[in-house]
Amino acid sequence: MAFLASLSERAISRPSTSVILYYVLGFLLLVHAIRRVRGWYRLRHIPGPALAGWTSLWLTRRYLKGTFCQDVPALVDRYGPVVRVAPDKIVCTDITTMYRISGVRSDYKKSEWYTISRVSRDGDHILSLIDPELRKERKKYIMPAYTGRGVDDFEEGIDRALASWIDLIERKYISTPGKNAPMNFEEKAHFYSLDAVGEIAYSESFECVKQDKDTKGVLGINDATIPILMAVGNYVALWRILRMWPFYLLFPNDGDECGFGAIVGQAKKLVAKRLQPDAKPKRDMLQSFIAHGLRGEPLSQEVGIQFFAGSDSIASALYTTLLLLLTHPSVYTRLQTELDTANKTSPPATDGSPPPTIIHDSQARSLPYLQAVIREGLRLFPPLTAAPAFKEVPARGDDVCGFPLPGGTLVATANAILQGCREKGFWGEDGDCFRPERWLEADDSETYMQMLMQKKRDTVCSSLPSNNPGSQHNTIRDPRTLGAQLS
Repeated sequence: MAFLASLSERAISRPSTSVILYYVLGFLLLVHAIRRVRGWYRLRHIPGPALAGWTSLWLTRRYLKGTFCQDVPALVDRYGPVVRVAPDKIVCTDITTMYRISGVRSDYKKSEWYTISRVSRDGDHILSLIDPELRKERKKYIMPAYTGRGVDDFEEGIDRALASWIDLIERKYISTPGKNAPMNFEEKAHFYSLDAVGEIAYSESFECVKQDKDTKGVLGINDATIPILMAVGNYVALWRILRMWPFYLLFPNDGDECGFGAIVGQAKKLVAKRLQPDAKPKRDMLQSFIAHGLRGEPLSQEVGIQFFAGSDSIASALYTTLLLLLTHPSVYTRLQTELDTANKTSPPATDGSPPPTIIHDSQARSLPYLQAVIREGLRLFPPLTAAPAFKEVPARGDDVCGFPLPGGTLVATANAILQGCREKGFWGEDGDCFRPERWLEADDSETYMQMLMQKKRDTVCSSLPSNNPGSQHNTIRDPRTLGAQLS
């Protein structure tokens, strides 16, 4: 009887805590494995690196290394125009498809990936807004400024920033036989672009060039945080948690002494200064925002994002084009000859003073080789294409280049611009080469490709020139359009 009683007590005894933990852990691992398999199964028919089908680590690693946009051409050569880069993400470089996805009436919508561009814990700007109606409402306030309506100080503001840059070079970076004065052009291009943005957007320079330093800390913030933000954007669930209380308190705030929060604080100071009762109205972008009714936190957010998005795209276009010029001496020499000739033939000012040091925009547009160099530089390194800009496939699903995509799949759109600008089947075998002459060989009756990326409506479009039958280099057959909704 004692033996049976002992067996009975053992049979009804509770399992130990460690056993329960093992069961819970095993259940969670099973759920995780099922989710992994389901995630892989949804896009199993999309070619791509094997690891990318199971985990986002493949894509995260390339973001942290900063090589993703350089890896895309190799992926396309190996797998085709549609490549799987994460369990729920693909890259598509087919231009026609991207134009359809990014069209104004497209059913695709911005994914939560865009929310990583928030510069503070409160509010959104035009890039981070993902609700279509809210974005439509916001554009009514800001698009007049971006299209130049009511803003007539663009050229004068840019000239002031350029004059300051020229002065800095003459003061500190002119080498002599006894003194070598190297200049970090990439850094100085960022300084100039920040000052230029300040001049045309707020009618005041940030004095980065004058002081020869990053007075607002924008460059340091970009270098330190953007690769991390891009990587975190791969994990939407984690990003949602970070935006909840109490984690959102870790986000930048306008009271911070450095980082994104300090930039937002500076933006609010600019806004407060302009809204003073005795403030003199300007003819700049900030005044246009105010004149069209933008107020409060949305106004500060739109001002804040200009510190980053506007200045970085200008600087990257400048230093990549100069790099191409320095590594192609024949192009450099031909451009210098055209500029010297134009300088000699420039008419004197009406008051008899010598021609200005900085060329007028109208004259610059009349110099064909200069315009060809600008277009060719922007073709090889178009701004705003390093980030993937993921759009979300509508719930009904879609067919992309013959591949069915289930609803919720994220499609990278911006990479199609970079790929299309170098596509050898479109530009010829020298599509990767810096050859400005291709723009001069194109048929003059056609419109040149306007590669200066402008946020116009919902799409950033570029029209390409048609083929000149007399050119052996240009293989363009028909005008086409590149599109990617980046805002």
